[in-house]
Amino acid sequence: MPAASASKNIIARGVGSNAFSFIIRFGARASFLYIGARLYGAANYGVFTMATAVVELAAPLASLGLRRMIFPWLEEETGGAAPRPPIHILLDALLLAAIGGAAMSVLLVAATQWLPSAVVSDSLRLAFALLIPSVLLQNTGDIALAATRWTHKMRYEVIGRGVVEPYVLTAVVLATWYGGLTETGMLLGYWAGSLALALFSLWAARDCLGVLQLRHWRPGAGALVQRARSLWPASGSDFLSSLAQRIDLYLVGFLLGDTPAGVYGVLRQLRTPVLQVRQAFDGILTPLTARTMNTDGDVTTGEATAAATRVVLTIQLGLVLLMAAAGDALLDLFGAGYAAGYAALLAMVLAETINGAFGVSELILYYRRPALALKVNVILIAIATAGIPLLTPRFGILGASLAMLAAAVIAAVLRRYWLVGLGVRRPFFHASMPVAAAGIAVLCGTGGGWIARASALPGASDGWQKAVPPLLALAVYVLLIGVWRKVQPGVLSLDRYRIN
Repeated sequence: MPAASASKNIIARGVGSNAFSFIIRFGARASFLYIGARLYGAANYGVFTMATAVVELAAPLASLGLRRMIFPWLEEETGGAAPRPPIHILLDALLLAAIGGAAMSVLLVAATQWLPSAVVSDSLRLAFALLIPSVLLQNTGDIALAATRWTHKMRYEVIGRGVVEPYVLTAVVLATWYGGLTETGMLLGYWAGSLALALFSLWAARDCLGVLQLRHWRPGAGALVQRARSLWPASGSDFLSSLAQRIDLYLVGFLLGDTPAGVYGVLRQLRTPVLQVRQAFDGILTPLTARTMNTDGDVTTGEATAAATRVVLTIQLGLVLLMAAAGDALLDLFGAGYAAGYAALLAMVLAETINGAFGVSELILYYRRPALALKVNVILIAIATAGIPLLTPRFGILGASLAMLAAAVIAAVLRRYWLVGLGVRRPFFHASMPVAAAGIAVLCGTGGGWIARASALPGASDGWQKAVPPLLALAVYVLLIGVWRKVQPGVLSLDRYRIN
């Protein structure tokens, strides 16, 4: 029991810290989103969104997957027969990422300049050239902050990702808009935020892992080459995972143009709370999954990730219901043309819920059989590549969201199938209760909405009548989840994760 209690405390602290970071970051994101979408306009925001998406696509490949794979590397080399200082392992990782980032920047800038004018505007071509090299700074921040999480100190992630990067970005973007730099202001802001993040993360890593001892750091070329080769499968998996998460945005931008890409980019930002539920758990569950697999094996780890799936899904479905209530009003804030994306937003948050909750178990595939995680993402990309061009001519951005929703469902089925092959056989309906509760809640909300419309007083607000069904559904959902927890105590417990 003491071990279970300690596990709960560490996970709770880690998740709480990340959640607090996301709340702080969301304040900056909301400000930036309003500035970018409302002040700079949908077309400029679309250019910025496409350019940053390419940076985020290049980052995992350039970093060789070290944002996750640094954890087993640290475990191996600090606990072996000839242990090395963890700060030197981090320096090795940053050196590999710097080499990969420089090479990737050169290749991508050259490739984007050769894209045909039919799919890339001049503004987007310039944005690619200016922003892609910032992948070096983003990778520095990601890897250094990952090393701080290895020590179970989450405050640096909170400050770096939640305060330093987003608020510097927002401040610079606002200042450049007042300065009249309407075409490059957001790009300059991204550079400023990335630089601030990289500098802070290096300081944080030194504070967690100890002094640099540069005189004693000996990065062996042969060992690094061997390490880089071993990381390529994980890096390829991360790259394809990143591509699978953004393929819809690329296709919308290339097929429909900068302005629809801007509207679609706003929808992607509004789904952020749902996305960040999973990310709040990832920060602490990623190293704990590696440790649990190393000590207790895949079956126990599968039971732990099943519990994590239930927790993540329960929270995310509540946010989906809340988004259904507030999505219309949120889109209206950004001006004409955005409100039409409400249906696409709902499809998008449902897809993110499925990916987020049922993707927790992919960490097992990632560490044990990275080729299988690779296959899942290849199939996701293939579905999006086929479905989005087929659906967008008729349905616009809604078609893209529906294609990604279908891809998320298929990916969840594939992950389960391959986990069974590793001996991880979780009960088929282990996460059915949150889904059933959400379904019942939606039915109650729909009935309540019909009653509200039928009994509405003359002059009653249309917006309020629209909000009644999802708000009522949310209330019913919370009640049902509370009953479930009382009937089955511990069903949302994460005490199977190994902490030491």
